Amino acid sequence: MNNIQNVISLILAPVVMISSCTLFMNGLLQRYDSLSARLRALHIEHMELLRSLQQEHAANQCDPRETGSLCNLSKERLVELESEMPHLLKRHRLQWNAILAAEISIGLLVFSMFEIGFHVISHMPWVEPAALFTLLMGALVFLTCIMITAVEFATSPKAVTFEVKHGLELGR
Repeated sequence: MNNIQNVISLILAPVVMISSCTLFMNGLLQRYDSLSARLRALHIEHMELLRSLQQEHAANQCDPRETGSLCNLSKERLVELESEMPHLLKRHRLQWNAILAAEISIGLLVFSMFEIGFHVISHMPWVEPAALFTLLMGALVFLTCIMITAVEFATSPKAVTFEVKHGLELGR
């Protein structure tokens, strides 16, 4: 009975790390979903602005000499979108990479649980260091996930800062 308790406690050791990875990944998925929705909304706005500018140009409703015209504001917003969206796409890709790293980390940690159980059953001496190696690899991949997220988070204020500063410059 004592041996079974030891085996269960050994197998459950990676569970704490799996729980941490899962909680962290849930936050990443929410951020990824939010950024995806924002990118879709910006893309729709971009397409609508292009369509309206083409229609205004075809109907010659815009006088480019009028500085306060809606046509010029639409063009300014178009410039904003075209400079903001590539930055957001980079962040989107970083978030995707972080989520992928978290998923790989969880897979490695689950695999290490099976290795621990296999070691207990088979008593093969090479399985124990392999299980430890797999556990450490899972932790290392999770650390990579955290570092990718930190890089993405550090660059996140750029889009908002650009949009606000550009909007303030238009008002001058």
